Amino acid sequence: MIIFPNPHPDYPNDWMLVKQSDHDDHSGYIASHMVSPQYWQPTDKRLLTIAVAMHDTGSASDEDHPLIHMEGEIGRPVSFWTVSPDEHIELHRIGVRAAQRVHPYCALLISMHVVGIHRDRLHIDPSPNRWHMPEVSTPAVEAFIAEQIALQQQLRPEAEYRLGVKLSDERLMNDFKIFELIDIISTQFSACGLADREMTYVPNAVGHPMTVLLTRQGEWEFRITPFPFASQRFDCPVMARRIPKRVFTSHDDFRATWYAAPQVVLPYFCSG
Repeated sequence: MIIFPNPHPDYPNDWMLVKQSDHDDHSGYIASHMVSPQYWQPTDKRLLTIAVAMHDTGSASDEDHPLIHMEGEIGRPVSFWTVSPDEHIELHRIGVRAAQRVHPYCALLISMHVVGIHRDRLHIDPSPNRWHMPEVSTPAVEAFIAEQIALQQQLRPEAEYRLGVKLSDERLMNDFKIFELIDIISTQFSACGLADREMTYVPNAVGHPMTVLLTRQGEWEFRITPFPFASQRFDCPVMARRIPKRVFTSHDDFRATWYAAPQVVLPYFCSG
């Protein structure tokens, strides 16, 4: 789950928790509405939209039995950022396996994404204000990365056969960068508190890098330049769960609160 970093103006003493499945839905919604001809068009937009809409399936499955920290941040909900890299691995495997049942192209992109979680988004983003997991080199992480790279080598020709298109290194990386752009836009709302961001690597219509700026305009608004949507305003609310900000005494104590948590719509939108 994602713990919204800023207090909600109406609920200053509560946490806003965003489920990974709600982040998936939000990412897919964004992907499905990106129509600007200024941006790189994915090899298969429908399948990329499906992939980005299920990229956290593994993490989402874990939220039926959420945990609190028993060490360190004792009593605080365990979030996506505070799960150890080793613990992430099985959740990532679940997500990639689920994607393999859909299409090898979806599984290929999601496999690249989960490797990028441990390897700084595959080093595509040089900007200092970026989100990434620490590059922790444990035996389990190294084995997982080797496993996924081998799987990608298997998935790539399968995806090419099913798509009827050759996935050159450049084409595949441009598709991946659009995938990551969508994930970043979604997490900037729910996870980063509308922090300004500059992305210098986003592929334009012919695959050359261009700069995309995310600029905070208010409590719920981002300006995105160049604007990837059809009109000059794009509403993209995020669903969150509201729970009291307190120390939970046990996993069951937190779960009871989590299952009963009221839903809150965070009314985000983008402008051009």
